[in-house]
Amino acid sequence: MTDEQVDVVDKWFATKKKTGYPIVILDGQLEKVLGVQHFPFTGVIGPDGNLSYAGDTPETAIKAGMKGTKPGSIWPKKLMSAATALRNGKLGDAWAELQTLKAGLDDREQKVRDGFTAYVTESSTDAVKQAQDLFKKDMIWLAMKKAQPIADAKPELPATPDAVKLVADMKAVAKFEDEMKGGEMYGAALAKEDALEYLDAVTAMKDVIKKSEGTKIAEVAHKHAQDLIDKGMVGYSPNCPKCNENKTKKACPKHAKPVKLT
Repeated sequence: MTDEQVDVVDKWFATKKKTGYPIVILDGQLEKVLGVQHFPFTGVIGPDGNLSYAGDTPETAIKAGMKGTKPGSIWPKKLMSAATALRNGKLGDAWAELQTLKAGLDDREQKVRDGFTAYVTESSTDAVKQAQDLFKKDMIWLAMKKAQPIADAKPELPATPDAVKLVADMKAVAKFEDEMKGGEMYGAALAKEDALEYLDAVTAMKDVIKKSEGTKIAEVAHKHAQDLIDKGMVGYSPNCPKCNENKTKKACPKHAKPVKLT
């Protein structure tokens, strides 16, 4: 769970091949239900949907809380395939599975199906909107990662027509293939930044600028790299007390590295 903005999470997620778990962007409601007052925080929810433990006490307390619930899934067996697809972020696969379950469901199964259907509809629509915003910010590579799966979904998702149009608009951009290659490189640079390796991040962004000259992603990388330089972050050492004064992540005089983009 995180309270970061969507675009921050998108950039982080784009650098990962697989997380192995869903990412929840909090809006204040879940914290209220769990009684979260700070992070990190742990909650144990049983298959029946009841909360059996919430807190930040040692692992022994968590194990004790887990004894109060039974192992298993909170989802009906008929909805497990759709639930698994959703957990893995595969909205198209979940949608296709849900279309096969339109009859023969009991009340609980129908309620879960309706909930999943509403979730996929909303999530796919939001994803296309996010992709459109990323496109406007010249982040074509990241926008494609969001829009392409929705555009390719069979059967079509409610947001598929908008995604198809957006993908076509992006592919019509000059030097599209270079934009995509540069975007992959930019994603690797962001991973370096996430690891607090600011010198390596700027070096990687310089590579984007050089190898993707004349593209929109090169301009994005240039602006981003210059921002890191202007903030004095290049050379920052997480183990240096002076670098961490006032929690600024600014390189101290000893560790600061002079870097120029041109």
